[in-house]
Amino acid sequence: MARNYFELFELPARFDIDLKDLAARHRERIRVWHPDRYAQGSSEERRRAVTTSADLNDGLKVLRNPVSRARHLLALRGISTDEDTDTSMDADFLMQQMAWRERLEEGVGRPEEVTALAALVAQSRDAKESALAGLLDGEQTTDLDRARELVRELQFLERFARELDCATGEVL
Repeated sequence: MARNYFELFELPARFDIDLKDLAARHRERIRVWHPDRYAQGSSEERRRAVTTSADLNDGLKVLRNPVSRARHLLALRGISTDEDTDTSMDADFLMQQMAWRERLEEGVGRPEEVTALAALVAQSRDAKESALAGLLDGEQTTDLDRARELVRELQFLERFARELDCATGEVL
């Protein structure tokens, strides 16, 4: 991992963060490090401003998204989510995904059905995010394998939520 974004924003390395505080810290730091402020500076100053502002923007993007924030926390602890190579998932979770996808196919053209399904998915996402906070924010995090599984499941749920938004005509 190249950068600890929590340190960059002087935040505790926790899953549960205040997104408004994160945005305020980003604004404060980007004002200081914006490359335009260093246009007349030395090449080293310009390079550092470009690098730091890029890190700040990357950090904001990573930390404001629950999936990428959890991945980052796990990576800081030496755990990879291996989403590119590990295709194993909990069978019950996969069955639920299949049932929801069938329900979406049947609900196309019926906005109330898609809206109800979106509410179920949002509930599931909230529950998984709460579970992640419990696993990643404790002083003695012992079940990082479960946290890894939850991150991967949350990734599926976010993708499905975007599909539901598209099905109702809303775009994220």
